[in-house]
Amino acid sequence: MAQNFAASKKRRREPVQVDTKLVEIYEDLASEKDEIRLKAAQALISQFTPDKNPTDEQIQKALQRLFRGLCSSRKAARIGFSVALTELLTQVFASPRESAGLGISNVLAIWESQSNATGGESGQEQRDHHFGRLFGAEAIIKSSILFKSKATFTEWTKVLDLLFELAQKKPWIREECGWILYRCVYDLSSQKADAKFVEAVIERLCSSGLAQTPEGVSIWLATKDLFPKASLPSKVWKHDDPFDTKERNQLAKVMKESSTADSEGGNKSSGVWNSKLHFAWDAVVCRLSEGSKEKSKSKSSSRIGFADFWTEVVDNGLFAAASSDERKYWGFLLFVKVLNESPLQQASRIFTKNLVRCLTNQLAVEDRYLHKMAVKAAKTIQTRVSKEPEFAAASVIGLMGSVGSVNFDQVTKTKTIEKIVVEANVDALKQIVPMFEKLIANPGASDPKGAASSRLFLAGLLLSIVRSRSSASNAEDGIEAVLEHILLIFVRFAYFMDNGSDVTQQTQELFRSRINSSLNSLIATQRYAATIPYTVVRKIRDAAKSEEYGRFIINMDDTLGESVKTAFKSLKKLSNMEKKEEKGAIEAFKLLYSMTILQVYNGDADAVSMLDELDFCYTKFLGDKKSKKDEKSDASDALVEILLSFASKPSQLFRRMSEQVFGAFADKVTENGLESFISILEAKESLAGQQEMFDQQDDEDGDAEMMDVDEDDSDVEVVEAEDQESDDDNDSDSDDEEEDNANDAEDAIFEAKLAEALGSHRADQNLDEKTDDSDSDGEDMNDDDMEQVDQQLAKVFKARRDALSQKKDKKDAKETMVNFKNRVLDLLEIYVKKCHSNILALDLILPLLRLTRKSTVKQISSKTSSVLREYTKLCKGSAVPELDEETVGPVWELLKSIHKEATHSGTPTHASACSQASLLVVKVLVAHDRSTLADIVDVYGQTRKEQLLSKKCHVQPTFFSEWNNWCVSASKQGKN
Repeated sequence: MAQNFAASKKRRREPVQVDTKLVEIYEDLASEKDEIRLKAAQALISQFTPDKNPTDEQIQKALQRLFRGLCSSRKAARIGFSVALTELLTQVFASPRESAGLGISNVLAIWESQSNATGGESGQEQRDHHFGRLFGAEAIIKSSILFKSKATFTEWTKVLDLLFELAQKKPWIREECGWILYRCVYDLSSQKADAKFVEAVIERLCSSGLAQTPEGVSIWLATKDLFPKASLPSKVWKHDDPFDTKERNQLAKVMKESSTADSEGGNKSSGVWNSKLHFAWDAVVCRLSEGSKEKSKSKSSSRIGFADFWTEVVDNGLFAAASSDERKYWGFLLFVKVLNESPLQQASRIFTKNLVRCLTNQLAVEDRYLHKMAVKAAKTIQTRVSKEPEFAAASVIGLMGSVGSVNFDQVTKTKTIEKIVVEANVDALKQIVPMFEKLIANPGASDPKGAASSRLFLAGLLLSIVRSRSSASNAEDGIEAVLEHILLIFVRFAYFMDNGSDVTQQTQELFRSRINSSLNSLIATQRYAATIPYTVVRKIRDAAKSEEYGRFIINMDDTLGESVKTAFKSLKKLSNMEKKEEKGAIEAFKLLYSMTILQVYNGDADAVSMLDELDFCYTKFLGDKKSKKDEKSDASDALVEILLSFASKPSQLFRRMSEQVFGAFADKVTENGLESFISILEAKESLAGQQEMFDQQDDEDGDAEMMDVDEDDSDVEVVEAEDQESDDDNDSDSDDEEEDNANDAEDAIFEAKLAEALGSHRADQNLDEKTDDSDSDGEDMNDDDMEQVDQQLAKVFKARRDALSQKKDKKDAKETMVNFKNRVLDLLEIYVKKCHSNILALDLILPLLRLTRKSTVKQISSKTSSVLREYTKLCKGSAVPELDEETVGPVWELLKSIHKEATHSGTPTHASACSQASLLVVKVLVAHDRSTLADIVDVYGQTRKEQLLSKKCHVQPTFFSEWNNWCVSASKQGKN
């Protein structure tokens, strides 16, 4: 006994043999990192390769550990253990082994025992065991050991029975059970397995009452598709097909997991709501593609199509007005899925009534339950359009058409439609633009205000299309026709009125404004400058004659009509010209003619006389080859005046148009034409300057450039004259102080006159100060006295209004002059780029220098300096203007005048400009005759002397330092 005790005691002291490597492998199988799990699975499988000839006991222990691991609650354990289990089963039963004591029945026994929940566990432990059974079934099925020759059909049915038992017992896991069996049908098909395996699945679906569930539908469809010869139970679905048209109502109930059913077996709900979309939707939708092979194989000619399915099952099911938010959530998930994955033809049919209504309502209010899902859906539409621009047509028609809302973007407070239309390709636009035209004609609003709002929105969308296409680097084939169509829509509703039309005058002005905004964008690219404006005015003329759009609202008298008729004759001749050497001039004249005719249609009184002048210019430049030089000069001067007339308008459109036309004729500008530019630069930036420049009448005409309703779409450019800065802060403060003092003085005068009219006094006046009439204080006024006071008050307030009006007129006049000078500087910049080597360009130097110094607006000074800098930069080498005997003298006078200008006090910008201008003239003189250097040195020496001796001379040091640098460079060139 002592010996036995000693032996037992000795055995307890023996160290336990623990395979630490295997422990690490099982630990790593539960890692949350994919690479660690996969590496551990490979390490485990490598220990059971045929060359290592593992024993049944080793395999059994590994299987027990793996099946037990599937019941773990650790997040990644089931994934890692499932992968390892699948691979282990596949490897063990793939090749013959020396010991065959371990069979498939043993594997199933281990699986069942390890995943069995006895009932004594906690709720979480039971859930873990149920998931362990689920993942174990998936591993066994994926390993395909049940479909090998060694397996018996009974073993397969046992797995099915356990799986269906789990699905019935725990509805919350039913979808996962269905997914395993659904994928199993595909695996059996790829292995070309006997149909009896899937028949067994269908049989248990029906016997368990799960045939008419989302899982049952997906498995049934997969079986019918992949095993067409399989024997399926009858009377489950009409014609044995869930897609039969007679089953549409039942299918809708099944797919939305309705709790009631018309079928005998009933429609069992899973009892839980899942935020993820059920896999059955994908199984159903992918089989409903128009023209799919599934449909072509179907014997039933009454099979439901995708559009009918979507309307009945999704729109009237998930998105029905009475549907819960949870079902609508599923609907949005499905909507997004189809948008992302389905072909164009299918995705184009999902914009149905209830869906679009729900999308609109949920987008409109941020605190609604499904708002985020609606935003995601809207963004998915935009993403699909950006990837497949053709889809834009279906999206816009769906969101704005018969089932949608014309004002979708306004209602939802988004820019969904706007972002879609700018991404649309030509094919899509050919569907969208005609639809917009119909909506503009009939916006569907019952009140005029609502109709005007809809038309405003639609016009904005059309303008967005024009802007996006005009700015595109490459023009698509057919896009010009689309752009012309858009402009003609604007023409129709801007200049014509149908009988019974409810288009208001304000809306017509809006469309005329949209024409200008569109042409502004199109002209900027120069691609369509010579064609689309001509198309617009030609359509206005033709439609006025044919009355295809209704009555022409513009009153055209005989004089106007004749001028326009003559202009169109010239336009027609220009369109037939094909002279390559004069292409720029031809296109410029076409643009100018078209824009001038458009101004006539817009009621601009000056445009008629401009047409006559334009006809004269055209005849002398292109029409009459025998035109004399003087006549061409006159034509050039007239053309300059026309362009300045357009440039004076505060409009981007006319600025760009004048720049394009001027670019084609800049080299033909004469001395008189250049003087017209100079006179504008030298005009005062004030009311007096405006009156002198424009010869304004007190009664201004009302044909000012129309403003768009939306500021973002406005074509009007205004440079705020208030935005003026001085480089000297003291001057700025002084100006502000003077203005404040002036305002205080005006207020004081107004208050004094008001007090005099009322017979009262200001609070800060001495109450003891009495006038001679003070003895009347305290007496009541009679009616005559009151009337006299009223008259006095009226005079005081009228004087006040007149003073304020005059102040506003001054401000407006300054803005007008600043804007005009800006436009002229733009044109002069074009001139110096094209004609810098022309001796005539030197005439610009002094006026530009004076403007740099005198202008009170910093933007004008900076822009003027920029033009001068560009001019001096371009005049290099052979590009320097050439002199002759007649021009040498004036150029010398110019150099002296520049030095005189440099003595004036000014900003550093002005000083730098004077130095650059002086050196430019020096280059011109030296290029003509290098011996003039001595005289040039004398001119600089005289300026230096004046700087030293005269207090009125304010030449900056840089004027001489830059001259010294030039002398060093010129000396080196002379020695070489």
